[in-house]
Amino acid sequence: MGWLKLGLFGSIIFGLYYFQQIKMTLKSKGYNVQPFSGWIDDYRQFKGLILKEPDQRLKAQYQGIINGLHLSLGGLGVFIILLLSGN
Repeated sequence: MGWLKLGLFGSIIFGLYYFQQIKMTLKSKGYNVQPFSGWIDDYRQFKGLILKEPDQRLKAQYQGIINGLHLSLGGLGVFIILLLSGN
């Protein structure tokens, strides 16, 4: 397995981890969450939760989850492009 495939695999794992963190947080706050579907709706609800959160410490923690998700999805895109270009 080459480095690009390993990076692609790592990006997928981290992306799934951050989606799982979003789903767990929403469920603990009382939102209705489906285990294997509704990822975009959960993302929107989580962004709304961040805006409504009065505690700055929790708000920063939630923003860290969103930033990690964005970074892993960006890495996923980069590794897919690199693999498809043949490098």
